[in-house]
Amino acid sequence: MASTQAELLRRAIENLVDAKLHDALAKPGGLDRLLSHRRTGVASWDIRMAEKRLEEALGQVVPQDAYRAEAG
Repeated sequence: MASTQAELLRRAIENLVDAKLHDALAKPGGLDRLLSHRRTGVASWDIRMAEKRLEEALGQVVPQDAYRAEAG
């Protein structure tokens, strides 16, 4: 079970990294957008969806009470 959870997290993290790399390298002005996202939290749709999938994966792996306590 732990290896399944680790795999779920690994895939979600890789997906987020891939989305950010693609946005930064494949589109004009990508590095500026990446820096803007770090400052303002505004990101492309692909990055927002990858972040959402990572949050969902964390919600499946980390007990809900502990996850809420850390986020709050």
